[in-house]
Amino acid sequence: MKPSLLIACSIAFMGFTTASVIAEEDIPAFGQVTTNKKTALKTAPSAQASASRMVEANTELRWVRGDRRGKYVRVIAPKGPTGWVLASDVKSLVKPDLSSIALEGTAQPCVSPETIKACTTKKPTGCAAADSAHGAINLLKRTMPQEGAVTTVTFDTFSQLQSAAEERVDQGVEIEPSDRAKIKSIETAEGTVGEGSLVRLVAFLSEGKPHANTGESVNCNLKGEDNNDLHISVTEKKNGSEFDGIVVEMIPQDRPDNWTAADAATLRGKVLLIEGALLYDNMHVTNGDANNPLGGQPKRFSLWEIHPITSVKVCKKAAASQCDPDRPSDWKDF
Repeated sequence: MKPSLLIACSIAFMGFTTASVIAEEDIPAFGQVTTNKKTALKTAPSAQASASRMVEANTELRWVRGDRRGKYVRVIAPKGPTGWVLASDVKSLVKPDLSSIALEGTAQPCVSPETIKACTTKKPTGCAAADSAHGAINLLKRTMPQEGAVTTVTFDTFSQLQSAAEERVDQGVEIEPSDRAKIKSIETAEGTVGEGSLVRLVAFLSEGKPHANTGESVNCNLKGEDNNDLHISVTEKKNGSEFDGIVVEMIPQDRPDNWTAADAATLRGKVLLIEGALLYDNMHVTNGDANNPLGGQPKRFSLWEIHPITSVKVCKKAAASQCDPDRPSDWKDF
């Protein structure tokens, strides 16, 4: 790390370090704090904010990127959501090592020849070992859902799924395959779905711009749009905030020629029907508070994605209410 960045990262207050913004696709860095009394896990860094739960004394919490707002620090409770606790109610055990943040975009390709075809055939789990937790999610990112019944989900479904996942597995860390089984079958108002389920969602592009990822382990750290997933933020309302949306991704394997970031951007303002597999992106943390954005993490309220996308259709009519997901004649292929 450059000396100037080290200085920026070493500003301390009561033993807490202030995190700096690095990039939008960082694997998050955590410190560790422990509560010195029973305290409230707040939904925002404010005395007026509601409490999502109470945390008992002597509970160890992960300190997200050393983030602090006023009197509060941002933490993740064990098997729980992100939130805020009073700095005076915890003591620092381990300060976050921001130099350990893994920027996958700077990693070198791990396949030869350096092509997406070679990556797909030679490296089913990308640059991660086949028997590793990272390898497991890499494999899922490439796995097309089985053909069959498709469940129409809503943005509220993604909220339900996020709450259920937080009770069963952690976020911001690798999840062992045995733990991933806990999120394969979740009861929601729209039916039982989970990781790998074939779903479809009516949505709009958010105010965010579709873009290619800059190089990921899943795609052997290759560079360029043709070799990477396309990150697309969608919301319930036309041009809604990314913070109120979720992420859907087009993978490079066998991607149609017109599925480019530029072409995806032409869908702005249109009613879309997006179909694909559900995936829980446990390698990141939720970032759905526009008033308190978290640097280094995609903006979204849920870590559940449609990834990979298998189909994108456009409503032929003016309003979302006029297009029925179950009526094929209402839609045209992208």
